[in-house]
Amino acid sequence: MTLLRTLLAACALGAAPISAWSPVAARAAADESAVATAGLPSPAAYLDSISRATLEAARAKGIDLPPDFLAWVDSDPLVRASVYGCRKDPLPVLLGLRSLEIDLGEDAVRRDYTQLALAFAIQHSYVPAPRKASGWNDGDAQAEGERALPDVSPRARLVLEIPGDPRVPVDTKDPSRTLDANDHIVNFLEDHAEIEAEVEAKELPPLEYDEKGVAKPQGKARTVMKTVRRKPVGADVIASAAMQAEFNAYMAAHGHPEVRVDCGDRAVHWYSKDAIADKDLRARIKAAHDLFHDAYRAKGRMPAERDRAPTPSESMAWFIRNDRHAFDDDTRAARKWPRFPLDAPWPVLLMLAADDQPLREREDIWARFRDAGEFRTYGEYIGGIAQQFDMQSARRVAPLAFSYGSIQMMWKDGGVCGTMGNIGARTHRIVGQPASTAGQPGHCAIVFMERDAATGAFRCKGGQYATGGDEVTTVHAGWNYDDRGGRRPMVFHQSVAWAVNRDFQAFVDTLVLLRAWNALGDDARARDCVEFARATLAMNPFALPAVEAAIRAAPDAPTAVRVLDAFAEVAAEQASGKEHALYRDTVRDLAHARIRQLPPVKSPRDAEALLKDLERQRCDDAELLAMCWRAIGGDEEFARRTRAEVERYLASPERASSKRASEDFAKSLKAWAQSIRKKDARAAWAAAMLECFKGKESLKFRGKESIDPAVVELSKTAGREPPSPAGAT
Repeated sequence: MTLLRTLLAACALGAAPISAWSPVAARAAADESAVATAGLPSPAAYLDSISRATLEAARAKGIDLPPDFLAWVDSDPLVRASVYGCRKDPLPVLLGLRSLEIDLGEDAVRRDYTQLALAFAIQHSYVPAPRKASGWNDGDAQAEGERALPDVSPRARLVLEIPGDPRVPVDTKDPSRTLDANDHIVNFLEDHAEIEAEVEAKELPPLEYDEKGVAKPQGKARTVMKTVRRKPVGADVIASAAMQAEFNAYMAAHGHPEVRVDCGDRAVHWYSKDAIADKDLRARIKAAHDLFHDAYRAKGRMPAERDRAPTPSESMAWFIRNDRHAFDDDTRAARKWPRFPLDAPWPVLLMLAADDQPLREREDIWARFRDAGEFRTYGEYIGGIAQQFDMQSARRVAPLAFSYGSIQMMWKDGGVCGTMGNIGARTHRIVGQPASTAGQPGHCAIVFMERDAATGAFRCKGGQYATGGDEVTTVHAGWNYDDRGGRRPMVFHQSVAWAVNRDFQAFVDTLVLLRAWNALGDDARARDCVEFARATLAMNPFALPAVEAAIRAAPDAPTAVRVLDAFAEVAAEQASGKEHALYRDTVRDLAHARIRQLPPVKSPRDAEALLKDLERQRCDDAELLAMCWRAIGGDEEFARRTRAEVERYLASPERASSKRASEDFAKSLKAWAQSIRKKDARAAWAAAMLECFKGKESLKFRGKESIDPAVVELSKTAGREPPSPAGAT
């Protein structure tokens, strides 16, 4: 039975005429031809089936959708495929789109911001929905474990309202009630005489004049420290032994001798960079922070809690309002506005739709950008103290209109890479540019989508990198193209931009075909995964979600090799440039990782054949190579092959020119060592490998001599101290 017949039986699909896709009939016909040649289902046929099933599911829940809304969805091939074909259960997407239309109006959803609406509907089909009061309800009879569905009941059009400052200051001297400890804490600070404090300020450099007496350009404002007089805040008390003594005496005199602060002098001060190891002192500092923080919240000097996240409709309305802001031409140019088009294809807008920052927090940052062009994507880097939240918070605890977790608090308290990445990603999203934090080894960076003004092409670009490039970067935004979700490496999100650049409709069609493919049984997917990979790649060479699914379905090593070869044929023609090198390597590594997970080959002859294929495909999966070597000739072959790899590495020009190459080879050595079960045997193997490095232990990068990371790794495995650079030749 062909795969097409299998899918027809499994999904009860009916043939759909290509005329249904008439707006893109020529391109769609080519896709249908590629699909039919491979014996795969047509995207149109699958959509016919799943759309009927989705509407039946809605009716079973008592949900009726307007005929004109459903007709609009069906009238646009791209909308139809996006709504019904990109999620295992399309119902939350369909209802999410309708909910947005109820709140924002037909013009916003059907005409002006359709792609943004799709992004919100698809993105929020992956996350639990807020309660009915916010526009998406829990449902009255949801089955246990079933996600909430968007609310499509009739209601008035949404009126966008930005919440005001939620703080309600309490009169801490109210004569009509007995004052409590928090009243007295606040009164001590607010009634205290002003103190001198250093603050950061922006200042233009002094004017200079040329020989004709004409003022020269003044240059950019610089940050300077100024001494000002102001009322003390909680952080000042924590930082000063003298103020602590004052505070303790004040609280005792007002009937609360039990309320004390004992943090020493300048143990945590305004500009402290030091992490403190004294656990007892840290406990007292934490208690002091909590004391002032709780008093500020209890008496309306800080919000009692962080503002709620906006609903999808509120968030989308906020972005639309900003997108339509009437900047004059000069201001528009100065702001580089719009920073990102909100009519971009929905896959590159998902990071924006995922933004859950409360509107009041966003509005504060937006107003600074709108009115003054402020675009701060970095804050104060405070070093090691940022690893100790109690210390970091205590050194800056003061009244603020925003709570912990807000970008405003991050500006106030500072931090290290995680805070800086959050400030950057949040600021980009606030000005309408999709962005996310991203992880690197020991570091947090950011990534964002951008559009090339000259070519119109989209790309996913990194920022604030520190410990490597795209190859070591993992995006924190969810991967919304399968049902596993989670985080994926940078290149996955880059491939989305490349895919929509190549052919947006074709990319969506591959996602539809992937859903049809996922509906098959394991045996059918295992049998036809190579054909599935070929068909989807013919539709769009950057259809990574489909390629990854084909690789996962490979039942044995030879089939996984064939899937990768099918990809390589397309990549060699359509993704062969330097820009796509990481994409090619990533698919290769996915295929080889799949082979490693499969049952090992059974004979030395099969292992030889597999190794030949792996070498042809430039495999650098150290664990997989070790498995093949041992399958060919046991531990002796493993030892011989690893020695040959060491000798090849030592002779390679990359060793002397690329620190990354040395670090990567050290990782391979570690994987090979871990494949040796007995500790003594591992140590003996490492010692033998070290013999190859005699006289070649050191490397020089950027004028600095250091021991080769491979030598360091082998020395550790052998139980030796690595040589020092000065002693190496």
